[in-house]
Amino acid sequence: MFDASTSLAEWNRSLRSSCESDASSSSESADLSPEDIDIIAALGDSLSTGKGLWPSTDIEFRGASFPIGGDANIDGLVTIPNILLEFNERILGVSHGMGTRDQLPDDQLNCAQSGATSKDMPEQASELIRRLNYHHGKENLKNLWLMLLITIGTEELCSGCSLPDYRALHATMKILADHIPKVFVVLIGPVHVSFSHILTLNLFRSRCECLNALPKVNMRQLLRGWAEIFYRLQSEFNSPQRPTFGLLALPSLTIASPHPESLFIKNKPFLNRKGHTYAAKWLWNRLMTGPEYNLSETVLSVDDYFCPSTDCPYFRTVTNRRSCRMLNENEWLNLSSTSTLRSEPKRKETLRQHLVLVVVIIVVSAFISVAFFGTVFYRHGLQATKSRFEAIPGV
Repeated sequence: MFDASTSLAEWNRSLRSSCESDASSSSESADLSPEDIDIIAALGDSLSTGKGLWPSTDIEFRGASFPIGGDANIDGLVTIPNILLEFNERILGVSHGMGTRDQLPDDQLNCAQSGATSKDMPEQASELIRRLNYHHGKENLKNLWLMLLITIGTEELCSGCSLPDYRALHATMKILADHIPKVFVVLIGPVHVSFSHILTLNLFRSRCECLNALPKVNMRQLLRGWAEIFYRLQSEFNSPQRPTFGLLALPSLTIASPHPESLFIKNKPFLNRKGHTYAAKWLWNRLMTGPEYNLSETVLSVDDYFCPSTDCPYFRTVTNRRSCRMLNENEWLNLSSTSTLRSEPKRKETLRQHLVLVVVIIVVSAFISVAFFGTVFYRHGLQATKSRFEAIPGV
């Protein structure tokens, strides 16, 4: 749990002690667990570049961005890679330091660029393929699982109030599916920052001139259009014919807080360090629990970080949603009650069978004892020289 009274170090110790999984290496995206991830990468906009995370500057702090940053460790910085490092300390591709895409070493697989839109994603995907092939080799990639986080829409919506370019995103997924043997893609839409008690009020909107001037009904239609395109891509690219390519579409990055204004960089639509921490937490819990993770029933700032479940320790994807879902409290209680009722007759039947066996053993033992001792006494009587009723002197 992470809140004002709980340090990252305390949460880290809790994670190490409680999040232990026996999952074996995965052969397809439907049974992919955190320890299976070998490489992490990112595409997208300023959410992935970490623009503005260094106070009072527009420097890209890629090492602190929640999708791929790896500066410090989980004790000092909550990011998806730093959480994954608790499961596999050899993860490659993590971002470190500050600078643009071309200024940092290209073995860091953060191909995002500030200000990017959906139209820029095919170019970023191609750059990622180049880096992967150069640093890891095509043959070696066949044995490695890549987790790719794509953040897109926050700047695109803010600047143009437009729908994403479906063709460009489709081309991006095609490039990834054709050139990366084993990849789990998480496509993340624009941020939605709200009060914990009013989830429908998106404070991100008020920070964008275009969106702020848009009537609410048009805003809802616009967001619905983003969701439809995201889900269309998800439906098209999750196929039994491609078991090692998984796409999870999350049309919005939903963050709720009692004080949501504290999650933004001042006077800008970008998340600050605290906002990135909340984003990492929401995304991680969403990956662990699936669409059942409901912020209307919890406060993100004090909610637990979820561990992989013991019975289904995999990222929740479209392909394993039905067989690997989280039960709510009522469902769990009903299931437990049903299991108890079903097991009760079995226990009674087992006791009945054991009782019959005990009775049979006692009867057989008694019969054997009577036969044995009866025979002994009979033979002893035949050998006796005096009658049992003969008078004994002195009596």
